[in-house]
Amino acid sequence: MLKLIAFFRWSKAAVLIGAAFGAMRLLHPGVAQRIARWAMQLPFAAQHRFVSEGIAKLTHLDTTKVEWIVAGLFAYAALFTVEGFGLWLEKRWGEWLTVVATTSFIPFELYELWKRATLVRGAMLVTNVAIVIYLVWRIRQKR
Repeated sequence: MLKLIAFFRWSKAAVLIGAAFGAMRLLHPGVAQRIARWAMQLPFAAQHRFVSEGIAKLTHLDTTKVEWIVAGLFAYAALFTVEGFGLWLEKRWGEWLTVVATTSFIPFELYELWKRATLVRGAMLVTNVAIVIYLVWRIRQKR
């Protein structure tokens, strides 16, 4: 089970790294405007408010904000990578790190789910709560 959780952590890290590299492209001049033009040509773009709001936010990001976003994405990816290695190697510190980090994110996940409930957000919350419960049970069993 630890190996499965480790793989889950590594897959989250990979998604965050991909997002960071994608966000880094926004640092190049004109990229945000090209993305906005492309997105507005999609048939559903004009029909969905979240698409137009996302495009507006994207085109008004300054370089400093993008750099902070990239740094945050890489930091979270590093955390998930370290958690994954700790769990893969069945280290107690890996279990504790995962419990503390995952538990600290649950209030934010609840808030996001409360703001806008989606199946993906609900599934992520349930998965993370299940991981915390399993790891706490496992840590207590080792005593």
